[in-house]
Amino acid sequence: MSNVAPLSLLSAVVVLDSTLDHWSLLEPAGGLRRSCRQPVVFERQFAAPPLVHVGLVGIDASKDDNLRLSVRAESITEHGFTLSVETWLNTKIWSVEVSWLAIGS
Repeated sequence: MSNVAPLSLLSAVVVLDSTLDHWSLLEPAGGLRRSCRQPVVFERQFAAPPLVHVGLVGIDASKDDNLRLSVRAESITEHGFTLSVETWLNTKIWSVEVSWLAIGS
C-alpha cells in the first residue's frame, strides 16, 4: 500500500477586461501576438508548486474577425501563478473569464 499525502484544492474565476491598464487584446498590432498577464496569489500556500488547470468560461469578442485565443498558467509556484491570455492577428477581445483549479499538497 502506498502512502499518499492528502491533497489540497483551491479554485476561483478571474475576470480580465479592457478596464485593466495592461489590457492589450483590443487593438490589433500588425499581426503580432498580444497578451495580458495577471498574477494570481493562492489564498494559502502549497507545500510545493501545484498542478494548475485553467479553463475558459466566458469571452466577449468582436464578431468581425476570427476568434483566436490562448489561455494558460505560467510561472507556477507554491504561492501562485501568472495567468496568461493571448490573441493575435485582427482578433479583438473586450473581456475573458478564466476558471482555475490548483491541486497539490
